[in-house]
Amino acid sequence: MARGPCILVFGVSGVGKTSSCTDYVTRHPEWLYLRASALLSDATGESTEALRVSSGEAIRRNQQLLGAALERARAGREAAPVLIDAHAVIDNDRDLVTVPVEAVASLGGEGIILLELPAEMLAARRAGSDRPRPARSAQELDREARLEAGAARGYAAVLEIPLVSARVEGAFRLDPLVDELVRQRRTVAP
Repeated sequence: MARGPCILVFGVSGVGKTSSCTDYVTRHPEWLYLRASALLSDATGESTEALRVSSGEAIRRNQQLLGAALERARAGREAAPVLIDAHAVIDNDRDLVTVPVEAVASLGGEGIILLELPAEMLAARRAGSDRPRPARSAQELDREARLEAGAARGYAAVLEIPLVSARVEGAFRLDPLVDELVRQRRTVAP
């Protein structure tokens, strides 16, 4: 049985990954939608918030569980295509911790989507959200977003997989980005 494509969706917390992915899978029910934080929570038995505020060393160590956690989540649905909502950089309230490339490689992603937004817009979105997130200035969010983008581009280069990016504004939809990555997958398939 052929495995369905696995696309990794990166972006700073608040950029719109969850909304965009949820919108996509609602309209494309054949796709699975998984959040890296939920996979790690299931694997460790810890809440996603407890995992987020762990030490940098613990965060990097926990990320190594992602591949096995994904395999368990896909069990019996290996042929289904999957979107994984993830972070390249995790703000643990003390530091910005970059997820190791080995952890990202363990997910077997065949393409990366990087979602971006200007820092001022990101700060406004986060201020108006009821989700718990660290309070950060636009300048701090700009730094985090630059680190997130650099890490995602680095993963794509090291893993030799395509990366597409877009600003999450207006009536944004993931469709053209997913379609492009799936098209590229078909182009290079044996």
